[in-house]
Amino acid sequence: MFRRKPIYLVITLIFFVLLAYLGIRTLEHEILLRESQMQTLAKVQTANVTASIEHLLQQKASRLHAISDFINPDDDAMLSAFKENDGNVADVFALRKQRLIYPDERQPLSNEEKEWVRQLSPLVNDPSQLASHMAHTEQETPQAGWFISHETQEPLLLYWRQKGDAIVGFRLSYVQLMMDIANGVQVSQAQPRLIVRVTENGRQIYLNEQADFSQQTLLDSVTLDYPLTAWKISVYGVKAPLNHIWIGGGVLIVLLLAAVALIGFSLWREYTRKVRQARQQVDFVSQVSHELKTPLTNITLYAELLREGLDDEQVHELRYVDVITQEGQRLSRLIQNILTFTRSPKLHVQQVDIAHLIADIAQIFTPALRVKGMEMHISCPENLVLRSDRDVITQIVSNFLSNAEKYAPQGKRVDIDVRPEGANVAIAVRDYGPGIAEQEVKMIFRPFYRVKSSITEGVSGTGIGLTIASQLAQRLHGSILVTAANPGVRFTLILPQG
Repeated sequence: MFRRKPIYLVITLIFFVLLAYLGIRTLEHEILLRESQMQTLAKVQTANVTASIEHLLQQKASRLHAISDFINPDDDAMLSAFKENDGNVADVFALRKQRLIYPDERQPLSNEEKEWVRQLSPLVNDPSQLASHMAHTEQETPQAGWFISHETQEPLLLYWRQKGDAIVGFRLSYVQLMMDIANGVQVSQAQPRLIVRVTENGRQIYLNEQADFSQQTLLDSVTLDYPLTAWKISVYGVKAPLNHIWIGGGVLIVLLLAAVALIGFSLWREYTRKVRQARQQVDFVSQVSHELKTPLTNITLYAELLREGLDDEQVHELRYVDVITQEGQRLSRLIQNILTFTRSPKLHVQQVDIAHLIADIAQIFTPALRVKGMEMHISCPENLVLRSDRDVITQIVSNFLSNAEKYAPQGKRVDIDVRPEGANVAIAVRDYGPGIAEQEVKMIFRPFYRVKSSITEGVSGTGIGLTIASQLAQRLHGSILVTAANPGVRFTLILPQG
């Protein structure tokens, strides 16, 4: 046991290291999971804001496209009235064959209109710029779309549409667009709280709430598609300190390891205590038995000498001496059994006639069984020979019969059934008593264990008889089976024939 202690310590250490590793990995997984949740919330927020802005821009495009159906590019009054009455539109233009129809440069223009004409000059000279950002083929030219230019102080954001041989365009009010976006963006009130910021070339356009960005962590950012390619949506958040997870988890892991260590140590102490106790019992029994063997031999010897000195007429004295001799022999057998339990006996293998052996055993036990009103029934084939140890088989079967005599006298019967089973021979002893509970069957072969019930009360026994029988069966390369017989129990010794 003590030689194996280093192995147990190594296994225990590996177990604790593995348990601590799994605990740390669990904490890391928890932290990564929380960070992933923050990233996921940020991406969802970014996607929602992007969708809101794109939806708003699409609404404006659809509205202007529908209005252009009713606009005549050659009607200056209509174009001028529309510009004056629509708050979303800052300016309007009409272009045909690289010439402005509206505003007409041939007519007197205000300074504001002259500036508008100046800003349109690159498009008048090259109208193909309107569709240059859109994927198209030479055969299929886009008929409508967005155009933006950052050449001016305020970005020039246009929606244009081809009408016949003319192009009608609307310049959106950039200020109104930013106001509409600020009012139309929907930011979910998720927990933890996230900061959504919309910028254009670094200039802030929208912010859902004031925040100190030096204390914030950028979780996600997206640049919008054309025409708002200069716009960027950023989502910030304050990463919750995760030290409490490490501290709390570490304390929990330490407590868990301490609890497991305490339980393991308690189990180890209990196991070693029982092992030491069993070893002490075995050593004590061995020493006592050895010390008893010499005086008992002298008692038996002097009893025999005393019998030789008595006359045949001294009947009572002879009977007393016979009792002394018989009890001395019985006590010698008991001591021999105990010594057999503490150290392995030598085997004397020989040819054994099982029928004769069973008959001899039955003759020994018949008187004791008759005293308790029990009958013995034997079923054994003739000429069944084993190569084994006669004394060992006798000791095992005698233990079965002795148990039946002590614990099952109310059954009034004991059966000995011997039969070949393939390459083996089975010697079964069955009683008709109350039997043994199923949960007790595996325990009865343990040293010093006795079934605790009303049956065993008042019946003497050491609790090592079946232990010795099991050890002897194994030395004969056999085994012992215990099965419920209803009523009673059957003990079967299985031995190889060879």
